[in-house]
Amino acid sequence: CQLPIPNPDGCSDDKFSCGNNVCIDKFVVCDGTDDCGDGTDETDCSQFLPICTFEYDCEWFNNEESARWEIIEGSSPTSNTGPQFDHTTGIPSGHYLYFEADAGYGASAHYTSPYLKSEFGSCTLRFYYYMYGEDIGTLEIKTVGIVDGFEKPETVQAMKGERGQLWNRGSAPVHPFHKYGTFQFIIVATNINAPEKSEIRGDIAVDDLSFSLDCQADTSTLPSTPSPTTLPEECLEDETACNDSAHTCVKNSKVCDFVNDCPNNYDEAFCGACNFEENDSDDINCGYEDTSTGIFQWENHKADMPSDGVFKPPVEDHTTSSGSGHYMLVDHSHNLYGES
Repeated sequence: CQLPIPNPDGCSDDKFSCGNNVCIDKFVVCDGTDDCGDGTDETDCSQFLPICTFEYDCEWFNNEESARWEIIEGSSPTSNTGPQFDHTTGIPSGHYLYFEADAGYGASAHYTSPYLKSEFGSCTLRFYYYMYGEDIGTLEIKTVGIVDGFEKPETVQAMKGERGQLWNRGSAPVHPFHKYGTFQFIIVATNINAPEKSEIRGDIAVDDLSFSLDCQADTSTLPSTPSPTTLPEECLEDETACNDSAHTCVKNSKVCDFVNDCPNNYDEAFCGACNFEENDSDDINCGYEDTSTGIFQWENHKADMPSDGVFKPPVEDHTTSSGSGHYMLVDHSHNLYGES
């Protein structure tokens, strides 16, 4: 680790200017981490909803499931899995949210946020997670809201398997189907299903839950939903309704995949798609930022650009199916095994 480097020329409008002249992404302001190096990005957070550090009561709550999230301090009870300390304080007396892997094979626990709304549809949950152990299952972030008159959860982020012996930073935006109504975030931890193992070393921990600036508290609740009356017109759990007169359903995996599968294109209507092509703004990368720390970097590549003869990238993109289109590329011409 090293302290961020000050920028003597000042910060651009899309960056947060720290008290020490360091420039950081506005997205990480008031997320529980001193990204500036002088703490000024965590000083004035009055416009943000309160961060949940688990050092005091939060408005989040456990759903009534067979397994539950617990708030603990210090090392997790099982050896060779889980954290030794929390993320907020970095000491054993700090508290964090914890899912014990001995809850049972395939067991899951759900932790739900208060009701929220988003003025611009960009509300994002920011959090820190710890997934260390040889039997780590899955950590999912979902949002739930009303879709086509029915309460429906949608997965917006999922992580599976071990992620190292450290606290990792994560984020998850509200799902496009929910972003203009009342919604909630749900944090779901699920065990692996391995009855042949006598002990599961797969504890999962979460800490410092914060919301981006566009997240606002909503004192209302999800509207009541009518009981379904025409079962054949419903979609299955792994399907999305196209909201058309023919009651067409498409697989969830086909939603927001840049292909119109619904007759009315409903599956691609609320995606905020980024095709990496030139547009009216100057940001060809749609606000995405390369945070690579290894020797390789992501780059916006024009498909018909000549290669060096060693690495041969695709000669056309997916959006335009032509050489004039763009896509994101990592050039691994040097083929260094293990580098990222």
